[in-house]
Amino acid sequence: MKFVQFLGLTVLLCSVDFVMGGGGVGIPKKEDVPKYLKQLQTSISAADRAKAAEMLGKRGGINADDVEEAVEPLKKALQKDKDSKVRVAAARALGNIHSKAKDTVPILIDRLKNDDVMEVKMATVVALGQYGAEAKEALPDLRELAKKFDAKKSKDGQTVLATIKLITGAKMKKT
Repeated sequence: MKFVQFLGLTVLLCSVDFVMGGGGVGIPKKEDVPKYLKQLQTSISAADRAKAAEMLGKRGGINADDVEEAVEPLKKALQKDKDSKVRVAAARALGNIHSKAKDTVPILIDRLKNDDVMEVKMATVVALGQYGAEAKEALPDLRELAKKFDAKKSKDGQTVLATIKLITGAKMKKT
């Protein structure tokens, strides 16, 4: 039994070390923000722009003040980038940063209603959920989207319903 516990602890510590220190997939430092902001705005590679948005969102989830200057470029990327992976990463980043709801929620709702790519729509759903009650103006559009899924069989449908509950403050049923 002690060996199994030791093995589990070792795996956990190696995982934490990989996420935090190895492979560049951890939380970026505050001093890395300008580099990622420039990459988001100027890279010709969609993968690099998406990675930059992801990193800005991770940093913003720790301290939104560190990425304040990235909010407008992230909104622009969500609205105008031709690559859906960049739009997905920008929506997730905006949810993590949780900038001013009155300025950000309408942009998320616009993408929810008007983006052609379901993955982008679902990223905006999650971001809206992160705003909670501040995103109540999204409820009609979320309810409309929920009708497109069988919530018992669809993870996307369950996500939409969970977001509605987060925004309305309704209690979640245990399954």
